[in-house]
Amino acid sequence: MVLLEPVMIELERVLIEKLGFDKVRWGDVEGLLRDVATEEALAPSDPPENISGDPADDLVLASAANAQIAVLVSGDRKHLLPLGEYRGVQILAPQALLAHLNRDIEARRSS
Repeated sequence: MVLLEPVMIELERVLIEKLGFDKVRWGDVEGLLRDVATEEALAPSDPPENISGDPADDLVLASAANAQIAVLVSGDRKHLLPLGEYRGVQILAPQALLAHLNRDIEARRSS
């Protein structure tokens, strides 16, 4: 799992401002994600293209593309999920990722 720094910044904002997490709870989430990450990637130095209509999301997209990740998991139904794909990065809702993983597990069991 690649941990994108712009994603962490956006996730912190959403969890605290929109979902009411306190700093301690956010710290627990951040620690868990950093523990399971196999790699971390920073934001690109060049300004991102205006793709999604949200500058923070454009930075996430640019970071994902620069890190050459295959899948970006997001719950952003307004800016990211409608894109479906950006520069080779598939954009999936968490539920879609879980469904995909379940299909893979079932396929392995039946083979």
